Parts: sequence; C-alpha cells; structure tokens
Amino acid sequence: MLEGNIQSAQRLALHVLLVDGDKAALTEQAEVVQSMGHYCLSATSIEAAVELFSARPEINLVISDTNLPSGSGLNLIQKLSENCQNGRNFFAILLTASPSIELAVQAMQQGVIDFLNKPVSRDNFRAAIERATLRLVGNGAAAPSGRVEESIAHIQTALTALMDKLGVSDRDSVDTDEDIAAAMANPNAIHPSVLKAIIKARRNRQKYFEGDLFSDPSWDILLELTAAHIENRQESVTSVAIAASVPASTAIRKIRELADRGLVRRWTDPADARRIFVALTDDATKRMLAMLGSVENAPII
Repeated sequence: MLEGNIQSAQRLALHVLLVDGDKAALTEQAEVVQSMGHYCLSATSIEAAVELFSARPEINLVISDTNLPSGSGLNLIQKLSENCQNGRNFFAILLTASPSIELAVQAMQQGVIDFLNKPVSRDNFRAAIERATLRLVGNGAAAPSGRVEESIAHIQTALTALMDKLGVSDRDSVDTDEDIAAAMANPNAIHPSVLKAIIKARRNRQKYFEGDLFSDPSWDILLELTAAHIENRQESVTSVAIAASVPASTAIRKIRELADRGLVRRWTDPADARRIFVALTDDATKRMLAMLGSVENAPII
C-alpha cells in the first residue's frame, strides 16, 4: 500500500501557494516547487494570499511564513479554512525563524501538517513537500482532514525536538491531569500584587509593540474579573472594557461568549438599570485561581 502511495505521489502535481514577505525567499521556494514538477503561485501578504486562494480552487497546499507583513501565518491559515466551501480542503505547512513551543502547539491545533524552522534547507523543504504529497495521495486530493492524526503526530515530533533543543521536558512545560485536578480541588488564592503585576506586564506590551499584535480580550477580561474577585469589588461592563483596552461593543460580545461558556455571570445594577455588572462564576473562579497559582512565579502571562 505504501509503495503504491509513493508511486502515485510521484505522479501527482500539487498546486502550491507560497506566502512570504521576503521576495528572495519566495523565489528560492518556487524554484524547489517547480523543480519537483508542481505548480505554484506566490503572495507577499495575507490579503493577496486570500485573493489568490479564492480565485484558484485547485490550490491544495499552502506554505506560509509565520511572520507576514499584514499578520501571522496562523491567521492566514485560519482565514483560508473559514473561506473553504463545498467541501474544499487543503494542507498547510508553516515556516518560522522564531520557533517556540507555543507556536508549535498552535500550529498543531490549526491542523498544520508540517512545521519547519528557518532557514530551511532545500532538502528539508523538498522533503516537506514530498510528505504533503503522500498525504494528498493517502487521503484523496479533496479530503486531507481524514488523517489528522498523522499531522498531529508529525507536529508533535517537531514539538518534541524543539523542546529538547530548548532543554524543556514535558513535565516542566505542561501540568498533568493529576496536577490540574489537585489544583482545582484546592485552588490557592494568588496574592493581589502578583495578579496586578501580570496585568501590568500585559498592558506594557503595547508600549513596545502595536496593540493589535496581542488581541486577546477574553483573557484580559478573565484576569480583570479575577482581580475584582480577589479585591472583593464589583465590575461593570464599562470598567471591564476599559481594563481590557477594547471598545465597549467588543467587551459586550466577549462577555456574552464567556457567559455562554459558563465562565461569567451578568446582572443589572438595582440602582441604575443602564449599568450591567459582571463577575466570574464559581467554577471559573476556581479555574483561574488554580491556573494562576500554578504559574505564580512566571513574570508574564
């Protein structure tokens, strides 16, 4: 069976979309792709990539850098996945010059089938394309999601290698189920000064980077509501929006999503029907205290 797949892969021509802000890198990548007998198109931005992908339904492999001029490669993969219709599917490979465990995990969660560290040698780039070709043959050109476990296994292999390179063990980086259960059963009250330091550190990021680079209002809202719980004070939707540095409309939408997940509760101010209070649910409070207590020594979250 494997031999048959290899022979079929040798005959299959991919339609590859290359996305990178570096035009020289695009040229080199295109040379490899074309030398293997595949077709390719190139884009230097998310917008151009989305436009090409929409116009060319034959594209079945996207190879993107994680750091693009108009956003991240992961955001691009997500956009392309959301735009897929009528059963269209594709595979994705990510390239990065700044590998991290968090990025590898996010890539795995997005269904990325390969994760390569820059600079990528021609041999490694060619090998990644060959692996993608085998997956296309094994799943059928229009059904790459059928063997997601293979993608996960390959990303996990890359993740393990990265963790070894960084000197991080699985035990050091991720709490076990037993650890989490114990923390949830007896959550420790985190010191208010520690939580304030975490919130301040997150806000300080905007002094050094563009604000939209760290778009995570849900987490900022949960942190602010945890601080309110510890300090025994009430928070209104307006004050939460200010604390999370987002428009009130965004805060309302995110609070609604958190409420739907059972993480926050809302009620009207008895003295002023125009004001809505919001707080963590008991379950969310346990989760936040347990999680924050487990990483209390971390300088930034």
